[in-house]
Amino acid sequence: MFYHLSAQALLASTVLGASIPQTLHLIQRTGTKNTQDRSTNTSRGAEEPLQNVFAGTDLQCAYFHFSCEFTNTTGITGRWFGKIGFGTPPQTFQAVFDTGSFDTEIPGIMCALPCLKQQQFDYTLSSTFVNMNETGTMHFTGRGVQANDTESVDVLKVVDTMMLLGMPVPETTFYLITNQTVGFFNNPYDGIVGLGFEPNSSIYTVLRHNSLPALFSLYLTPRRIGNAQLTLGGINDTILNGSDLLWAPILKSNNKRDTWSLSPSGMMVNGHALKENLFAKQPMDFNSRTSNIVMSHTLATAMNALISPEIQPIGPSGAFGMPCARIPGIHAEITFTFHSTAGKPFNLTIPSEELSVGPFVDNPSICQTLINSMNIEGGIIGASLLKHYYSVWDIDHARMGFKHNNF
Repeated sequence: MFYHLSAQALLASTVLGASIPQTLHLIQRTGTKNTQDRSTNTSRGAEEPLQNVFAGTDLQCAYFHFSCEFTNTTGITGRWFGKIGFGTPPQTFQAVFDTGSFDTEIPGIMCALPCLKQQQFDYTLSSTFVNMNETGTMHFTGRGVQANDTESVDVLKVVDTMMLLGMPVPETTFYLITNQTVGFFNNPYDGIVGLGFEPNSSIYTVLRHNSLPALFSLYLTPRRIGNAQLTLGGINDTILNGSDLLWAPILKSNNKRDTWSLSPSGMMVNGHALKENLFAKQPMDFNSRTSNIVMSHTLATAMNALISPEIQPIGPSGAFGMPCARIPGIHAEITFTFHSTAGKPFNLTIPSEELSVGPFVDNPSICQTLINSMNIEGGIIGASLLKHYYSVWDIDHARMGFKHNNF
């Protein structure tokens, strides 16, 4: 069963050089209404509530090619999404905000039946729509609890105005989904908005034009906490609560497309240090659409061995698992050490509660564990860490900031 977690929305009507926060309260799609309120003070930005799809744990089936993920009602899912508009006048959609991609995709009316459960963009109603007449197919390979699944979408390249938290982003290039395979049919959100490191993208250009810094902040939270939110062009001072952010420079920063990557100087599992040659000078990509973590084959095997010998490879797609009944007694604390912009080391830690992704569909007595392997250098760090830290993604200074959430 999927849930939309309660969240506090701070929608802003933005004029040049100013943002005026407004508060909107949301409730769960299924479950108990949560009326808890929380005052919010934001340094200049505009905020959007992020809802969470949930089915059993806070982790999810994850797809790593292009910029989309597969959700199925028997899987263990958890991802955060919010509202966005396209066209003139704007048509509203629910989209996942994805730091691991650069493209934006939403269903178009051409998709019809395959996109029946998603909102579909009617380009005939937009006065600013431009058809680029370029088509293609995006393929997705699963690495979650249904790890052997492969899905795809057919897309059409278009240009139109995007409305993001009250700010119009004119002449935005994005893709309309014209057909999709059955794995995407039940997605409760409509599409994906890429927030990869791309200094000259239209989103960040509009922030600068509105006298806002080219950065965004993510407050991703476990289901029991809720109130997840995205802040564009600002930092939520209430969440910081007087604490300083730990800033780290991203790798390979330039004026071109790049990943939000940091290089670890140390890694530990349950207090045991991993050999430096397993990760030295390799990038760790921070990705808000990936729920767990993905490492190179060698690194994933070494990390799992330090957690439990019962964790074994499952299937051909890089998943690992162990008997579900044994997981509550397993300690699995994973710590990454990075260096700040001031040259000082600091730690980011994934707690043991993140170990289980959930039961495999074809064998419910075996649960997938959070470390996947893939034929890559370094790794991908997803929401299993990000939901324990308030994170700031600063384009202009090519850096990331972190503050522990202390849930």
